[in-house]
Amino acid sequence: MKKKNRNILLLILGFYLILLGISWFIQIVFPPVDLPGKYEKSTELQVSDQDVEITYHELGDDNSGDIEKPKLIILPDIYYQSKAILPVAESLQDSFHVIIPEVAEFQTGSTNDRFTIEHKLNLLNQFIDKINFRDFHLIGHGYSGFLSIRAAAELDSIKSLTLVGSIGAQELRFLGNHHINRSLYSLARPVVSFYKYAFPHFGWYHSQKFSLQYIDAIRYLDQRDFRETVKDIELPVLILHDANDQNVPQYTAKETHRVIPQSKLVLLEDIQNKEILNDEKWSSEIAQFLSRVESGEGVSRREATEQRIQQSLEPFDSENVEALSGKTFFTIFILIMALTIFSEDLSVIAAGLLTAAGIFPFMYAVLSCFLGILIIDTNIYWLGKKVGNPILKRVPFKWMIKEEDLNRAQNLYDMYGMELLFVARFIPGARFPTYFSAGLLRSKFKIFFTYFALSVAIWTPLLVGITVLIGQPMLQYLTIYQDYAIWILVVTILLIYLIFKVGIPLTTVRGRRRLLVKWSRFLQRFQKN
Repeated sequence: MKKKNRNILLLILGFYLILLGISWFIQIVFPPVDLPGKYEKSTELQVSDQDVEITYHELGDDNSGDIEKPKLIILPDIYYQSKAILPVAESLQDSFHVIIPEVAEFQTGSTNDRFTIEHKLNLLNQFIDKINFRDFHLIGHGYSGFLSIRAAAELDSIKSLTLVGSIGAQELRFLGNHHINRSLYSLARPVVSFYKYAFPHFGWYHSQKFSLQYIDAIRYLDQRDFRETVKDIELPVLILHDANDQNVPQYTAKETHRVIPQSKLVLLEDIQNKEILNDEKWSSEIAQFLSRVESGEGVSRREATEQRIQQSLEPFDSENVEALSGKTFFTIFILIMALTIFSEDLSVIAAGLLTAAGIFPFMYAVLSCFLGILIIDTNIYWLGKKVGNPILKRVPFKWMIKEEDLNRAQNLYDMYGMELLFVARFIPGARFPTYFSAGLLRSKFKIFFTYFALSVAIWTPLLVGITVLIGQPMLQYLTIYQDYAIWILVVTILLIYLIFKVGIPLTTVRGRRRLLVKWSRFLQRFQKN
C-alpha cells in the first residue's frame, strides 16, 4: 500500500514538473511584448549613475496659434497604470498639453529604496526637468495621489493639485497601521513569488496587476507623514472620488478634504467602470476645476475660510468615519482571522486600531479575532494529541519524559488546567507549548475547549478595548512586551520541566523518596569534588 501511494505521488510530481517545464518554455520562447501606445514616448533618467529608460504618454502637444496650452502632468496609479487614466487625458488634450509618465517604471533599480516615495519623487523631479515643464497642473490617481501630495508640498512650479481616488491618511489605509500593513504584504510576497517562478501559469502572471513590483511598492509605502505633509500645500486642490469605491473608501477622501482647508471634495455617484475612468463625469469635473484655476478663481490655503482652517487643525475623530461594509468589510474580517496564524497579539491590535479609526465595529473586531484564535489554537491541541505522543516514544524524548510522568502530569492538568490556560493566554510564547501539552497529555477535549474558549473570550475583547483606548502607541507597547517574550518562554519551558521532574514526584510518597535519594547522591558528589 505504501509503495502504491509513493508511486502515485511520484506520478503527480512528474506531471507537475512537465507542466512547469512547458510553462517556462512558453515564457522564454514567447516573452510578453508590450506594444507601444498611441501617445507613447520615452526618455532617459539617472538612477544610481545609470541611464534608465522611462516611458511616458504625451497628448495635446500640437500648440496651434500664438497661445501655448496650459501644461498638465498626470501620475497614474501603479496598479491600474496609465490605461485607467488615459480617457481623462484624451478628453483634456484639446485644452491642455498632457504628459503621463509610467510611475511603475520609476521603481527601476537594484536597491530596495527604489520602491519608496522619496525615490519616485526624485525621479519625478528629474523627469519634469527633462521635459522642461514649468508652471503645470498635477493630477494623482490612486497610489500616485500620495506621490502627488508630496510633490505639491515641495515643488513651487505646480499650479493646482487634483486627487483622483487617492489614498490618504495612514489610519484609514487597509489595517490602519504602517507596520501591520507591511507585514501582511510581506506575507503575500513569497506566495506571489511561488506563483511566478514555481507554478505552471504559462505566462498568465505577466498579465496580472497584483505582481511582485506592486507588492513591493505597497510594502514600502509610508503614509505616516501624511498629516504633516498636507500642511505645506498652499495651492488649489480638487479631491475627486467614486462614492462607492471599495478599494479606497470615500471616508479617506473626506478626511483628506478635512485636513486640506482650501480643497474641494466631489463624490461621484453611479460610476459603472471601476477600473477605467471613461465616464465623462471624471473629465468634466477636472476640466471645470482646471478652468477655474487658469482664470484665477482657484482657492489657495491663504484664501480658505477660518472655519475650514480650524477644522483642519482638529485631531482625527473616528466618529465621523463610516464603518466598512460589503466586500471590503468581509475582506478585512477574513484578513484579521488569517493574521492570527502568524501573531495573535498583532491581529487583535490591528482589529483594535481599525475600531479606533471608526471603520470596523468593536463587536466584529472581537469576533474576527476570537474565531481566528479559536480555529488556530484548537488545531495546536490536536497537533499535540496526534503528533506529540509518537514523538515521545523516540530518542531522546523518551529518555526525558517517561510514561508514568505523563500519567501524573495528565492528572495534574485535569486538576489545574484552567489556571494554566488562563495564565498562558496572557503570556506571548507560552500559548503554543501550553496548548500542545494539553493535547500531548491526552486531556479531554471538552474540558480543554471550555477553559480555552473562556480565556480567549475574556482576553480578546480586553486587548481590543485597550487598543481602542490607547490607539497607535499600543504597537510600541507590544514591541516592548515581546522583547521579554523569549525570556518568558525560557522560564515557561524550565517550569514545565521542573513540574515534570520535581513538582509531580513531590505529590507522592514514592516520588519524594526518589527525590531525596537523588539529592543525597548529588550532595555526596559535590562534597567529594
